[in-house]
Parts: sequence; C-alpha cells; structure tokens
Amino acid sequence: MAHAMASMTGLRGSSQGVLPGPASRRAAGRARLGVRASAAAEGDASVQAGRRAVLGLVASGVAGGALAQSVLAESARSIKLGPPPPPSGGLPGTLNSDQARDVELPLKQRFYLQPLPPAEAAARAKESAQDIINLKPLIDKKQWPYVRDDLRLKASYLRYDLNTVISSKHKDEKKGLKDLTGKLFATIDGLDHAAKIKSPAEAEKYYTETKSVLGDVLSKLG
Repeated sequence: MAHAMASMTGLRGSSQGVLPGPASRRAAGRARLGVRASAAAEGDASVQAGRRAVLGLVASGVAGGALAQSVLAESARSIKLGPPPPPSGGLPGTLNSDQARDVELPLKQRFYLQPLPPAEAAARAKESAQDIINLKPLIDKKQWPYVRDDLRLKASYLRYDLNTVISSKHKDEKKGLKDLTGKLFATIDGLDHAAKIKSPAEAEKYYTETKSVLGDVLSKLG
C-alpha cells in the first residue's frame, strides 16, 4: 500500500514537471504575440518605406519636368529670328533657293532661273558664253566630268536667256537669230557627247565650232 502511494506521488511529480502550468502558457502566448507584433511592425515599416520611395520618385519626376519646361521656355525666349533673305541669293548658298521651277514644261525648257528683262538677259547670256569658252583648259586636261557638268549648266542659262532676247526682237530679226541659236546648241550637244565618250578629237572639233558660233550669236545681241 505504501509502495503504491509512493508510486502515485512520483507520477504526479513527474507529470507536474512535464505539463506547463498556467503561468508558462501565458508567457508563451505573450512571446508569440510579441513575435507577431514585431513582424507586423516590420511589415508596416517596409510598406511605409516603399510609399516614401514612390512619393520621392514622383516628386523628383515632377520637379525634373518643371525644370525641363523652364529650360525650354527660356531657350525659346532667347531665340531671335531675323528677316527672310532678299530674293535671288541673299545669303551664301541660297542663290537659286527662291527661283521658280516649271515642272510641267519639257526638260530642255524646264529651268530654275528667274526671268530677266531682255537687256539683263543678254548680259547674262554673254557671261554664260564666256564661261563655255573658258572650258578649254578642262578639255585639254581631259577632265571630262567637269567639262560636261559645267557645259550643261552654262548652256541651260544661255538657252533660257537667248529665248528671252529672241522673244523681245522684231519679227524680221527673230528668224535669223533662232536659226543661229539652233546651230549653236547643235554644236554644244556635239561637245557634250564628246565629253561623254571621252574623245579628245571630237571635243576639240566641237569646241572650235561652238566658239565660232558663239561669236556670231553674241554679235547679234549687241
């Protein structure tokens, strides 16, 4: 009997050592609550930090946009626009920028030149004729691309101005000048072809003929 009671007493002692009491359970609950509260606080801190970062980015973007707008506005205010250049090449490189293009005309009549009065057209025709005569050194050096390009440019001026002069002449003068002009451009076409095929002999032949007919034409212009 005594042995049985001792066994029961030992069992109760051992049970009390294994099972926690009310104080232990409360302490464990408070610890768990503390962990949860700490995790919640850390989560709130992260959310607040993220919000502050986003708000900082938005504020930086707004400030940057306002600064860019102010810089552009200042730049726009500092630009000073001058008046347009005067007609017929008021600035370097704009010589033909304001000259009319008659794109519906045939190619040989489609020029980028402004019309001039007959007297001024005759003066410019003489300059173009002299430029064609001055092609001789290029022909002698066999610089065919330069010969052809310069010849075509000056011939276009010459054709345009001669047509202006011919249209201002009296009826009895027009036919002879038209025939002479036709002969001139036939020799110019021959010189152009000679430069195209790079023939020194043909170029020399048609240059001599062109120079001769040019003299006849210029004598008619007065």
